[in-house]
Amino acid sequence: MASIAIMIGGAIINAAAFTGGNYLAQYLSGGGKAALAEKTRHDKALEKYQEDMANYTRERTQLLDWIETNREIKDQAKQNFTNTDYAFKLYNQAHPDYKLTTPKKPNFSDYYQPSDQQKQGELLFVGGSAVALGYAAFRFL
Repeated sequence: MASIAIMIGGAIINAAAFTGGNYLAQYLSGGGKAALAEKTRHDKALEKYQEDMANYTRERTQLLDWIETNREIKDQAKQNFTNTDYAFKLYNQAHPDYKLTTPKKPNFSDYYQPSDQQKQGELLFVGGSAVALGYAAFRFL
């Protein structure tokens, strides 16, 4: 019984708030001219928004098309390099006396080897960090 009373009371309060809100909005709006001016301003803003959204969509589509075209070009270039390597391999099989090879790809390890001291320092840093993290986890968690 109490729940029905609460439900009816809530409905009455809701209706009063809705009616009072409408009256207050009409009173504060200043009549029909202000509402018409606001509607006109809203419609102009909406038209500008739709125009800008159409431009955005067109430019975004052009950008996505450009990205896709470049991706296709890159894929074709990669395939061409793969085909070239395979052609070199077939040529070398057909003509073993004259070998064609592609240049060797450089690796950083060909130019630099870390010293033993640096390797030991890195190991100490990683080990010390692991011990500190383990202690912090044990102590604070």
